[in-house]
Amino acid sequence: MDYLSLLKAQFNDRVDFRSRDERVLQLVAPLYHEDGDMIDIFLEESLADPSRIRVSDYGMTLMRLSYSYDLNTPNKERLFQRILAENGVQFENGNIFLETSPTHLYPAILQFAQVVGKVSNMRMYRRETVQSLFYEMLAEFVEESLGEFHPSERILPIPERDDLEVDFEFDIRPHPIYLFGVKDATKARLATISMLEFQKQQLAFKGYVVHEDFDGLPKKDRARITSAADKQFVSLEDFKENAERVLRLEVA
Repeated sequence: MDYLSLLKAQFNDRVDFRSRDERVLQLVAPLYHEDGDMIDIFLEESLADPSRIRVSDYGMTLMRLSYSYDLNTPNKERLFQRILAENGVQFENGNIFLETSPTHLYPAILQFAQVVGKVSNMRMYRRETVQSLFYEMLAEFVEESLGEFHPSERILPIPERDDLEVDFEFDIRPHPIYLFGVKDATKARLATISMLEFQKQQLAFKGYVVHEDFDGLPKKDRARITSAADKQFVSLEDFKENAERVLRLEVA
């Protein structure tokens, strides 16, 4: 049985194929976007390995997405790449694709349709996904924009206390700056405990905190971390706008 016949049987004869050229077939299958349009899926032999089948969208997913949502910022591009990586597909010249053996084509198509659905709905859950990238975006900004202050990542000021980890240390004299990224109440409490313990151990440092959403923390957590920290930035945007100026004042 060839792979097309096998695939048709696995879909209970509810699929068909349309020839796009001598190499490419479009799959007509009961796989739909939320608005009822059929998902564009194309099948062809892999150029790298003719024994494998490439499942792709020929750029139709991003074209469809562009009607309501543009990948026009680094953050959006990172979200897109993250979706692809987490779901085991590749991207090249606008084309989302994966390659599989003929015997595994059916589950590969279902996997591919799921990825297309996630990409197509980026505009609907972008807020949640952006929030999950808070630490990644903080690290990227520190690396790209604050290199002159000699940042080091994941520092243990008290070597035997690996539970009191600092996200970044800036090597500034006479006192290093310990920077904590705080996304939620749990991290706020850990940062507070860490800074208080460092103070108890009489370490010479200044404690900085970057919040994802300072106002979103419980009132008691806001009070505790404010008491423990030397400087706070109420959001990542606040940090991006002011960090360089503030650090220069520490150096002066």
